[in-house]
Amino acid sequence: MKEAEKPHAGDKFCCTSKLKVFLLALSLAFVGKTMSGAYMNSMYTQIEKQFNIPASLVGIINGSFEIGNLLLIVFVSYFGAKLHRPRIIALGCTILSFGCILISLPHFLFGRYHIESSISQQENFSVMPLCLVNQSLFSLPSEEPSTECEKEPGSLLWIFVMVGNIVRGMGETPIMPLGISYLEDFAKAENSPFYLGCLHTATVIGPFLGFLLASFCAELFVDLGSVDAEDITITATDARWVGAWWLGILICASVNLLAGIPFWFLPKSLVKEGETNEPEEMSKKSVVLLQENDKNEAKQTMYEIAKDFIPFLKALFRNPVYMLFICITVLQFSAFNGMISFMPKYLEQQFGKSASDAIFLIGTF
Repeated sequence: MKEAEKPHAGDKFCCTSKLKVFLLALSLAFVGKTMSGAYMNSMYTQIEKQFNIPASLVGIINGSFEIGNLLLIVFVSYFGAKLHRPRIIALGCTILSFGCILISLPHFLFGRYHIESSISQQENFSVMPLCLVNQSLFSLPSEEPSTECEKEPGSLLWIFVMVGNIVRGMGETPIMPLGISYLEDFAKAENSPFYLGCLHTATVIGPFLGFLLASFCAELFVDLGSVDAEDITITATDARWVGAWWLGILICASVNLLAGIPFWFLPKSLVKEGETNEPEEMSKKSVVLLQENDKNEAKQTMYEIAKDFIPFLKALFRNPVYMLFICITVLQFSAFNGMISFMPKYLEQQFGKSASDAIFLIGTF
């Protein structure tokens, strides 16, 4: 056997190091995606007030992320596993970053936020909802509700937020399924639980950072940089206050864009960690088999890859344990997502908390 064909120990160490780099980059990607998700869920009340849209529409904007995720998740999980997974993850992080930038775009198109001047500033805005401030607390039950609670038509720029949320959901699609499968394929059996534990730790750190960032940005006025502090006549506890929601989402876009850079330079496949201590001849065979598999996969046409897709879906839908797990997961995340999205608004209106304090309280739960 020629010297050039021998698998050197340095090559094995290089493969192990690349797997560690992939784990580090994937952990950062998990932090970025969960950070942006937690940030957006806590800033919907600010978006609602700036664009003067009803809460029902905020729910649709919130659900648009899942729409984007649902459009691609099945196809990306199936076809992506047969292609270059790190580069697909890198593309997903880039799309996720672009979605965050698209969400912040309406702020720059909207112009300066005009504080409602029709309501006296001497009123207590911190306890009552804004539309009820001028209503009498002693009005009779038979009286018709005041027209002050009817919102005027708001700006249509919220459509950019919804589209950006859809794009963000599409970009997040490949990160979890392809990243975990890549680790499982090339990690040593005894190291795999540790690697997954690192990813779960990242999913906890991400929302924590997202809520802290949201709490900080909610204390800043929405027109930060274009309005002098002396011109701001309201405080953060005022119901008309809108925080700088656009600032944090740009920071999340930067984090996600940086997280995707290492994936562009990682290989499609690696030598499995457990084979680094095997005899040299076995390692040589594994390298040859790995190269042959890569060549065979490269020669496959899209039709050959897709022909088993429908039978694969049918097998999953006929699995009762899997479908029960999916239903339980949907119910669990639906309740959690609703609380995270609308609890800050409840704390603001019913307990007189500022948006910053309400988001911080939610983040500590």
